[in-house]
Amino acid sequence: MGVKTEGEKSHMGMGTIMVEARAADEALPIEGAEVVIRDRDHILAEMQTDANGQTGQVSVEAPDKEHTLNPNDPGPHYSTVEITVRKPGFVNTIISQVPIFDGINALLPVHMHPVAEGWPDPERYVIPPPAVEQPEEERFVQAVAVPMAAQNISQSDPAQPYVLNEVIIPDYITVHMGKPNDYARNIRVPFSEYIKNVTSSEIYPTWPNNSLLANIHAIVTFALNRVYTEWYRSRGYPFDITNSTQFDMAFVENRDIFSNISQLVDNYFNTYARRAGHRNPFFTEFCSGTTATCPGMSQWGTVALANQGLTPLQILRRYYPNDLELVMSNNIQSITESYPGMVLREGSSGPDVKRIQDFLNRIRVNYPLIPQIPNPKGILC
Repeated sequence: MGVKTEGEKSHMGMGTIMVEARAADEALPIEGAEVVIRDRDHILAEMQTDANGQTGQVSVEAPDKEHTLNPNDPGPHYSTVEITVRKPGFVNTIISQVPIFDGINALLPVHMHPVAEGWPDPERYVIPPPAVEQPEEERFVQAVAVPMAAQNISQSDPAQPYVLNEVIIPDYITVHMGKPNDYARNIRVPFSEYIKNVTSSEIYPTWPNNSLLANIHAIVTFALNRVYTEWYRSRGYPFDITNSTQFDMAFVENRDIFSNISQLVDNYFNTYARRAGHRNPFFTEFCSGTTATCPGMSQWGTVALANQGLTPLQILRRYYPNDLELVMSNNIQSITESYPGMVLREGSSGPDVKRIQDFLNRIRVNYPLIPQIPNPKGILC
């Protein structure tokens, strides 16, 4: 961090970072990995991982968290460090610009690849700034043309056509590391870990608790909306969501996760927002509110509202419909696609037929010349 005067030191705080090394494929802890943490000027720590693949916590100076609570504060808002992890038999991993926030404990999970896999050595990652401070393109533009039956239905309309028969909390979600049509890797991630990563990548962990929760609810709901509507898979993409903030939400591979966010997500990863009387997760679009604006939630706006004493639900209702409600689901299962695996023909019956009948009745709202199917019973006549 360099030499500071007494006045400068009075405006500095302290955060901590812990490293956890794991084998990328088996997710097994790597014992005895050498970890070097450095800032721009010197080495802060040299350690080895224990039997759990973890180091101890390392304290790092960081700007006072007050700098992160005002959207007009020019910063700096956090410190950054570079972390190198080495272990014979594995590709050396270097992660730069790892953010450290005042008063926040962070865990950096490093997924190391065996040398035999042919990964570049060293494997380098650079953590981008939080999405809330980046100049943004228009968020949540549509990836492809909307099917004709849905062209008149707004993405924020709670009555948008659904595909899956029920709302599920996926155990894993597949993330495309780029825009929908980019040639990029797909990463399969446990759903709760995905939410922790996105929240840590989108906003500051120093924000008030109710602000963090409002953002977590919006992030969970947005992801579940993508899964529920099969927004990408129904269009032939082999993934559930992208990491592009132009289309979805920020997800950064091999980034640090903040402990307070991790604890909140552990408690609320299965809580989402919907409108009263509706089943589907609401389309909770959001943006920073400073570098970009949108019809949905202002991320920075949640800070001011939390400071006024509003609850997470009250914050969400400031940006979304007043009948929005938060519901918890324990329906945790693997994502299954709506196509039943067989062609439905005259005489077919069962829940797959009823699902199509429900689709047709919903499409009829926009195309009234389509005959209504009274009391759908799941029988194809």
